[in-house]
Amino acid sequence: MQPDYIVRSEINQRENNEDSFQIFSIISGLTPSPIIILAIADGMGGLAYGEQVSREGLKKLSLALFEELVVEPSINRLEAASGLDTKILSQAVMNAIEQANAHVRRVVEVNKWGKAGSTIVIAAILQDKAIVGNLGDSPLFHYQVSSGKLTKITEDHTVAAVLMQMGMLTPEMARYHEGRNQLEFYLGCYHLPQNSPLYELDLVEGDLLLLCSDGINGCLLHKEIEAIFAENKGYLAKLADNLIIAAKAAGETDNQTLILWKCQGGGKVRLSVDTVVQSGETTRQILE
Repeated sequence: MQPDYIVRSEINQRENNEDSFQIFSIISGLTPSPIIILAIADGMGGLAYGEQVSREGLKKLSLALFEELVVEPSINRLEAASGLDTKILSQAVMNAIEQANAHVRRVVEVNKWGKAGSTIVIAAILQDKAIVGNLGDSPLFHYQVSSGKLTKITEDHTVAAVLMQMGMLTPEMARYHEGRNQLEFYLGCYHLPQNSPLYELDLVEGDLLLLCSDGINGCLLHKEIEAIFAENKGYLAKLADNLIIAAKAAGETDNQTLILWKCQGGGKVRLSVDTVVQSGETTRQILE
């Protein structure tokens, strides 16, 4: 039986892995259906700071979501909750991102870590809807198996991406621009984007979501990623391996982390440790 999701995280040619990931489900009194949370954070700042910041960001994000979706709705409530819709879920995700951002900023300042920070990309899935949010350049892609179309849902918060959105750079120019790695927004920054960094996504059975750090997509063209999906869409493990292999072949040296998730109808997912596949030291810590 094929798993509903799979994870890969590799150090690649760096000294340590500054990427962190998290997958869990929330059972909220607001809905009988579980809320699936997928998230990746890519630390910046060098040395051990990036790894620590990305972990701190995900820890705070998860605690904030639990408080918003489980704790608050259950306090002093005698009657049944009114239900959970995408508006409430979106607000919970946005509040969690804001709290994670403030927490990371405090951690960086207290420890005098300079400009350390982290990207974040999150998908909160409720049945056939997904609320997607991001800061930085860790993206989320949506692959529609029925049409074979791959769509990048998130927008990168880099200098090069801003210039491209303004029409001053082509996508090809943006790939090589000096501002491609300069983040405008990230966990730990002082000002979040004026426009909400959230997106609502409709899902149907068989759809695939790819969340990743830029070590996966940074050196690959959109059409190259789409072709890999088309060739391996039925096999998540093979798809994950081939995305990593292709990125390395294109010259990628950064940490590589990805989550591939498959919609099984109604947003259902089986969460079990044997579907989490990761290479390196972190895997041993999870499985022991």
